[in-house]
Amino acid sequence: MRYALASLARNLAAGLRLSLFLPVTRLAFRIELAQLLLLFAFSAAIDVAGDWLRTESGREFSLFGAGTELYSGALLLLVAAVLALAFRQRVLALAIPVIVLAAIPLAQALNFLLALFQGESIAVDMFAALGGRLLELWMVAILVRSVAVAFAPPTPRVWLGALCGGLLLAAPIWLSSSLAPNEPWWRDPNAPTTAPEGMSAGSEAILATQNLLLDHALSGLADERPGLSDLYFVGFAPFGREDAFRTDVEAAQQVMDGRWGTDGRSILLINNPRTLLTTPFATITNLRETLNEIGAAIDADDDVVMVYLASQGGPGSRLRADLPPLSLVELTPPGLRQLLDEAGIVWRIIVVSACNSGGFIEPLQDDHTLIITASRVDRATPGCGQASASGFFGEAFFRKGMGGTSSFAAAFDVAKARVAERERDGKISPPSDPQWWIGPAMADKLSGLRRGGSAGGVMTRSLAPRRNSWLRAADLRPRLTPHLRAATMGCRSWQSGCE
Repeated sequence: MRYALASLARNLAAGLRLSLFLPVTRLAFRIELAQLLLLFAFSAAIDVAGDWLRTESGREFSLFGAGTELYSGALLLLVAAVLALAFRQRVLALAIPVIVLAAIPLAQALNFLLALFQGESIAVDMFAALGGRLLELWMVAILVRSVAVAFAPPTPRVWLGALCGGLLLAAPIWLSSSLAPNEPWWRDPNAPTTAPEGMSAGSEAILATQNLLLDHALSGLADERPGLSDLYFVGFAPFGREDAFRTDVEAAQQVMDGRWGTDGRSILLINNPRTLLTTPFATITNLRETLNEIGAAIDADDDVVMVYLASQGGPGSRLRADLPPLSLVELTPPGLRQLLDEAGIVWRIIVVSACNSGGFIEPLQDDHTLIITASRVDRATPGCGQASASGFFGEAFFRKGMGGTSSFAAAFDVAKARVAERERDGKISPPSDPQWWIGPAMADKLSGLRRGGSAGGVMTRSLAPRRNSWLRAADLRPRLTPHLRAATMGCRSWQSGCE
């Protein structure tokens, strides 16, 4: 064992020199089957630790991550075997995997670190995006050099052969997402799953499942507690073409449940291809049913309902709604007021993260309402037109504000300061100028509505794409819910489709 560990250390040291383009030869590596297994385990350990860091609190260990590791390892061995046959050097079949696995740990670790800092500022997002592209190029260079070092003896045109071999090894970095799924080792137990390939929001099975999802979500809402001012939370994300809105409302719900006592009294309505099987659609019809259910469950004279709207803004302060192939009605400020009035909800907190969202203020004003918007009526938000920044106001208000302060006013001040800082860093002009309007009765009400629930902190991060080992990441493996499986009887499998 001591010899094996010493050889492992030697291989990792040589691999580090290779990845940093320092002088190194094949003689610096221990090319053995035992080292292949140890290096594979070491690479998997980096992925386990990286997935743990990238996953939110409440994470659960998933053995599906082992499938991804085995897939990447098998593909590496296959490509190495092909290169060994092509160049008529049998030793390459073992040498290439050992050298590659010894050289990539630094790139693996940096990939996970880049994902941790996304969403902090425009400058950080741009750096992370550029870093991701440079990381890919660096990985290709490492693979090319690994093949060159593995040749023994070197061929007359060693670098031409190394370039061809390295590019063949690198092909799965871009193609693996379409060849096989990529599961993380750690995952949020409530994380969404994708629908089977070929099924869209308009599929009959999806629509049938959606009816059950809404019924289940509404039946799970807790009733109000006599003598207490309960807070209910509704997250509404109708624009399905950008994943940022989904992660935005999910993060907001986690903060409200964990820090403000809405656990059991919160619901999300989301349009997104990843949540077709897990979350009710963000439609006007579903929002009406949700508000009506909450209105029937609360004490209208005492309880407060918070509605968070996150979407792209449209003309007339409309919230854009998009989930192909469905044709959806867009939510307007007067429409939202009508839904709240019909539900009998008196105490209202409305937070809107969208372009030109200040247009929601005037139509919703009354004595019992607090309205917070990401911008003035004539101003865009920092994320308008940029998917990477679309949820920044929501993140600033909920994660940094509501997650770290004890009042709505303080949370708004934190969010406004962070938005201003980000706009200065990104040289965005004119500023979005987030807005706050509160009715006099609600001002008195909020003085008694302080942070409740768990005292523990809530840490949330957007799930950035992961690259497991030397392969590019894919989305989570689709798995059918029992309801969908019942609705798709007659299908051989979700991979092959229905007959």
